[in-house]
Amino acid sequence: MTELDILNNAIHNLEKDIPITWDWKTIHNNRDIGIDGELNITLNNRQILLMVEIKKDVKNHQLLNILHYNNEFQNFLLVAEKLFPKVKKELREHEVNYLEGNGNVYINQNDLYLYIDTNRTLKTKKDKGNRAFTKTGLKVIFHFLLNPRLINHTQREIAEITNVALGNIPLIINGLLETNFILKLNKNEYVINDYEELLNKWITEFEQTLKPTIFKQRFRFQNENQDWREIQFKQNTTVWGGEPAGDILTNHLRPEKFILYTKETVKDLMLNYRLIPDDEGNIWAYDLFWNRQFNENIAPKELVYAELIIGNDKRSKETANIILNERIKPNL
Repeated sequence: MTELDILNNAIHNLEKDIPITWDWKTIHNNRDIGIDGELNITLNNRQILLMVEIKKDVKNHQLLNILHYNNEFQNFLLVAEKLFPKVKKELREHEVNYLEGNGNVYINQNDLYLYIDTNRTLKTKKDKGNRAFTKTGLKVIFHFLLNPRLINHTQREIAEITNVALGNIPLIINGLLETNFILKLNKNEYVINDYEELLNKWITEFEQTLKPTIFKQRFRFQNENQDWREIQFKQNTTVWGGEPAGDILTNHLRPEKFILYTKETVKDLMLNYRLIPDDEGNIWAYDLFWNRQFNENIAPKELVYAELIIGNDKRSKETANIILNERIKPNL
């Protein structure tokens, strides 16, 4: 479904509940300014002009950009095919106007107040047969994000670096081609079409598909006054991710939730770092799933960004955007 299809569908479903007339004007070459067009709505002989951004959906990690557009553009309206209840709640709390594909709407603008949240969520068709965003595919894509030139290595080299069976590599590459996340320049050369778009897609699928499968154990520090910075992990075997890694990169975050990625066993973690298994503990251990040649003293910055942007607190999201703007974008 194209962006214009999403808009037309949403407007037509809104018309079933509210007697409006409307006019749409596309803004071309809009990528850098963050809006897709202008929507002029007439209701009860009153007109309201809305600056519109159209999305298929909005995940938690995309909310900061939406809030930025809302602050930048007067009369901003988000139009999306589907919005999750948690996202809609946060949008209303920040007074962001939105319209869903099913006609659910929140507009609070210039003495006009519309709020409908009773229409059923539209069912969306899922891509079938695409191997790019499976658990295995996500591991390979992560390595492409760490080193975009890797995509032009031989398939055997990609398989060896990512520790994935060789037969998966052409299926994953074809899946990325089908979804236009990579483009074919010639017979043997590919390029990532839009790095940030692929990163955001990877984050969404990582949270839902890969992350739950690599979880090992929750812990707490044996010494509740432990200074986490004094812990010396075994080199290239265990690294900080999430909030502690974000603090190391930016000095902008006081960690409360501790994430680590490791090749060590639960027993090793207990003996080597005095960690106590605790289902309510504030330390989450995950399997280290990437090639350790990309390791520094922390998880790769792309993964640190992902963990922080999907977090729920404002400070983590701010730190994530510092990492994106200062550590990731300058190297693209």
